[in-house]
Amino acid sequence: MTYLLMENIKRFIIFLILAIFITNNTASAVEIRGKVLDDRYFPVPNVYITVTPGGNTKTDSRGEFRVDVESAPYQLFLYDDANAIGVLYTNLVTQTPELFLFGLASSKYTNTDPLKVEFPPVPRGKTAIIKFLSESIYWSSDEVVNPGETSKLLTINYPSYMNNINGRVIYLERTNISFDKYVERAVTIAKNYNQQTVVFDSLANYENPGSSIVTIYPPAFSFDAKGFSVTADFLSLHRNAQIELNKTEGDIISTKVVVPLNMPFGYRLRVNGKGFFKKGEGFYNLTYSYPGATLNISTETPVKLDAPQDKFWGVSNNTQFSWDWGSGTGIYVAHFHAFAPVADLYIVTTDRNIRSPFVYGRGLMEGEEFSWEVTKYTTYMSVDDYAKPRTFANDIGYKAMIKSELRTFRTKP
Repeated sequence: MTYLLMENIKRFIIFLILAIFITNNTASAVEIRGKVLDDRYFPVPNVYITVTPGGNTKTDSRGEFRVDVESAPYQLFLYDDANAIGVLYTNLVTQTPELFLFGLASSKYTNTDPLKVEFPPVPRGKTAIIKFLSESIYWSSDEVVNPGETSKLLTINYPSYMNNINGRVIYLERTNISFDKYVERAVTIAKNYNQQTVVFDSLANYENPGSSIVTIYPPAFSFDAKGFSVTADFLSLHRNAQIELNKTEGDIISTKVVVPLNMPFGYRLRVNGKGFFKKGEGFYNLTYSYPGATLNISTETPVKLDAPQDKFWGVSNNTQFSWDWGSGTGIYVAHFHAFAPVADLYIVTTDRNIRSPFVYGRGLMEGEEFSWEVTKYTTYMSVDDYAKPRTFANDIGYKAMIKSELRTFRTKP
């Protein structure tokens, strides 16, 4: 009986091992569904995607892609051959990544349509801001109207796969100490349509948005370049839907900024601070606030490059690139630029020590002379956290961008 029992146990163990082996070798790969965006948050078509371990594909007209991943964590490499840009994302787990193709803001993938805006002459002592806002993916600049002007031409950019875009044109009039008039008009911008016109006449239902003060203390530390900007930000609209209310440069102790008291679309204030040294190291950070608030712009410690030293000659596949922490918790984007032929490689990682860019560049890094720098994005815990889809349409995601100095290196003496 004992012999038979032992034989049965052996057979069961062998069966269990075979079952696990078969399961591991026949399990289907997991499909990930992602999106690739450029620096303006526009979708980018025709970008090559390679997953390790896994398959490869290209983004469609909406910047979306599907590809199989054999196991996680995985590495994902983006390559845009039209602009010679590659981005390597390391240690991803998410099945729905939202990935950025750094260094690209191309008009090749966008529609560009003009919109004329007419209004009564702006009185002496006042200025106005004209802006197109939309829930959809778009980009348009702020246009400042000076006294006596009666029209402005806006340029609206939106993805090439869209035939039209709905939005609103706003008119916001101000003095140096108050905001006095607000009005908006709904508009649809049609692709390849003749120039459209929006008219704000004297009978328009202008509202008084009211005025308030935000007291701002810039970074106390001494920088070679220091300042901040205050923008009106809208929770329900696209990430590019902001209106610049103030921009201040200089080594000041504190200042009071006039802002509208009330605005539509889930209005909040976004304060972008900055501080930079002469070699390029410094930071941009952002704080969300509201009318009537007092806030201090925090000082961030720049990322410090350790090795190789600046103007180092003789970089090879075995050269190690390393840097120090910088402020806070976050992920690092190491940017390598080739001068001739021109190309850019970005490596997104939580590590502070990586191998030579020639190992990761897949032939992208050619030539003899290069530059490199590192940007830290806070407050992310992992690359996966950085690549997750945004909860709100206008969510930027990071709290600060902390930059190192720019260094150069060569492959030959």
